[in-house]
Amino acid sequence: MSEANEAMTTIEQETTRGVGANRQELTETLSEIQANEDLSDSAKSRLIEEARTKASERHTQILSEYEAATKEVLESNEKRLFRLSYPESVTAPAEIQRFKESYRDAAFKVLDLAEDSLSRVMTRAVRVGDTALEQAAAHEAIERGLFSVANEYRERHPDATEVWRTYEQTRLSEEAHGASLTRALLSTAKPGT
Repeated sequence: MSEANEAMTTIEQETTRGVGANRQELTETLSEIQANEDLSDSAKSRLIEEARTKASERHTQILSEYEAATKEVLESNEKRLFRLSYPESVTAPAEIQRFKESYRDAAFKVLDLAEDSLSRVMTRAVRVGDTALEQAAAHEAIERGLFSVANEYRERHPDATEVWRTYEQTRLSEEAHGASLTRALLSTAKPGT
């Protein structure tokens, strides 16, 4: 399992525990209020509403923490996905800067190209050894969801395949857990009634 996926798993587990503990605390508080024979019905209603408000605020805080932590992992993973891979011959700072400039120019040239044109540009870049253009085309394909073109790049670059797999798994994990949190939120909306 990749570091990013492990981080997502940890975030998910902590969030699930937090939501569960918040729900359990609310359920216990509501039971205590309902069982207290010294309280009038209006006092019970007021205390129940206060307990629900407190639980709702805590739930919102848990979700905000989850979203912030998830965003951090996803942004880190996205930076890794779009990181430039320099040719082995590019080692000096001036060469690295020239490569970045070449990539930047290529990125603007491939911007919004049709999928078949983008594929042809990438094929030609491979033929002539233009790694900056090849990467620019791959990044454009990834951003636009043109997976046939992005897959062409990944087929030639096993390291990119692993980075993509991690990115994709992290995204899917985040989306699946987000749905779980939504279900948990809905089930916590009015517990104890």
